[in-house]
Amino acid sequence: MTMEQLLQAVAKKVEKAHDLRSKVLFVLDGDKYIHVDASQRPATISTEQKPADCTIRTSLQTFTEILLGKTSATMAYMFGKIKIEGNMGVAMAISRIL
Repeated sequence: MTMEQLLQAVAKKVEKAHDLRSKVLFVLDGDKYIHVDASQRPATISTEQKPADCTIRTSLQTFTEILLGKTSATMAYMFGKIKIEGNMGVAMAISRIL
């Protein structure tokens, strides 16, 4: 998936996350960013590296597999394919919509 496709997929999923009232930063392959600001409605999504309540680090491949439903976020975390920094409650909330 291209970054534009990833942004569109994340935007569709975040639309349904009415209980997610936080900021999340996804760091993909160490140099690509997806920032979700769901502290406001409508949520905003960008490719900027901004402060967040929770930072989730993973590979572009793992993130794509999660968005496509080929891998669960929980299993990826358990196998060490995802690293989480910050608020674990926010990470749990975002995993339910991914």
